[in-house]
Amino acid sequence: MSRWIITGILLVALIITGIWGYNQYLENQQYKIRTDNLYQKSFYELVGYVGNIETRLSKVMVSGDRGQSLEILSDIWRQSDAAGISLGQLPLGHISLNKTSKFLNQLSDYCYYLTRKTGDGRTLSIDEINNLKELHSSCVQLHNELMQLQNDINAKTISWTEIREKGSKSLREVSKDIVTERFTKIEQSTIEYPTLIYDGPFSETLLQREKVDLPGDTIDQNKAMEIATEFIGKNRVKKASPGPEGNGNIPAWGVYLELNDEKYGSFYVMVSKKGGKVITVVSQGGPQQTRLTLKQAKEKAREFLEEKGYSNMIPTYEQQYDGMAVINFAYEQDGVVIYPDLIKVKISLEDGGIFGFEAMNYMIAHKDRKLEKPSLSMEEARLLVSPNLKINSERLALIPGDGGGEILCYEFKGEYGGDIFIVYINANTGKEENILKIIDTSNGSLVL
Repeated sequence: MSRWIITGILLVALIITGIWGYNQYLENQQYKIRTDNLYQKSFYELVGYVGNIETRLSKVMVSGDRGQSLEILSDIWRQSDAAGISLGQLPLGHISLNKTSKFLNQLSDYCYYLTRKTGDGRTLSIDEINNLKELHSSCVQLHNELMQLQNDINAKTISWTEIREKGSKSLREVSKDIVTERFTKIEQSTIEYPTLIYDGPFSETLLQREKVDLPGDTIDQNKAMEIATEFIGKNRVKKASPGPEGNGNIPAWGVYLELNDEKYGSFYVMVSKKGGKVITVVSQGGPQQTRLTLKQAKEKAREFLEEKGYSNMIPTYEQQYDGMAVINFAYEQDGVVIYPDLIKVKISLEDGGIFGFEAMNYMIAHKDRKLEKPSLSMEEARLLVSPNLKINSERLALIPGDGGGEILCYEFKGEYGGDIFIVYINANTGKEENILKIIDTSNGSLVL
């Protein structure tokens, strides 16, 4: 009798184990499908962005209207940034994408510089038009390669998860990893671009910073998922899953967050491998209705930063579009605005929800600074500003220099000819270090 009882117990245990194993199998399959879908979404967005950039580059070369050129260049700048983010989300950490990534960064920075120039009323030079032609030619090649890869993926049903794992026998036999092959080909042969000399916001010296070693312990991917969930809010997150790693200035774990509220879409969060700091939050959420004022949005964004441990942050610039506001915050020390310590927050103007966060500049630049007393007084610096500018506000600011250093300046904001300008006077030498112009576009204001 006891033998039958033991046999029965073992049989029940076996059935339970089988059910548990099957459920685990189903859960793993669902996770794999969801992860594949996220990678697929990033790839298709990359293809779409590059295609849009190609079209807009061709348009700007035939545009004879300054306002139209300004809109197109501004759009290329934004879409290049978005393409870089999509590229970084692909599971391609086993190959080098430095050339492709640099191409997108250069394209974004150059178009930002040309946007500044066009917004200032100046026309593009022959050399700049030729640079755009070369960039367009490279973009056509890049788009063609991506379109061929897209066709191959559709025909052979490639698994992005298997590419990430890089250990699937079936993948090697069936596809020979065409994704890796195609991106390797892109890196080796197809991307060529001119040497761009310009005074844009991200010069070559600033782009080539060394990796930053943040303080704190090294964390694993599971801890990164916990940190990302806490940052967004446990009550908002439905599920967390691993995402592609980041290997930029700050090595980071990637985390995908599926939110309870579908209008926010999925979040991609980068958490530093050392120190466990949230570097970037990107959301694919759709347009929102506008219910909050910009003043209310700035206050909610400031409160969010305060809650996350970023104190003494003041809003310095904002852009508003599609029911969203992107607000730049800079650190303030002893009444001086520290522009290198920059954090960007993207917030919904419908309900004040956070859609995006970017603290890379802050983490790279932030440090304890000893600010010396300036040689010039505010009154002396004001006399060095053109009398044509009607000054509305003034303050001390620390701005990044072209060579990677920092310059203490007096910041004067004022009006001339119906436009708004910001003039920076070196607080020690009296040199006019920079002039920015604020202009309005259909997507909001730009500082140029």
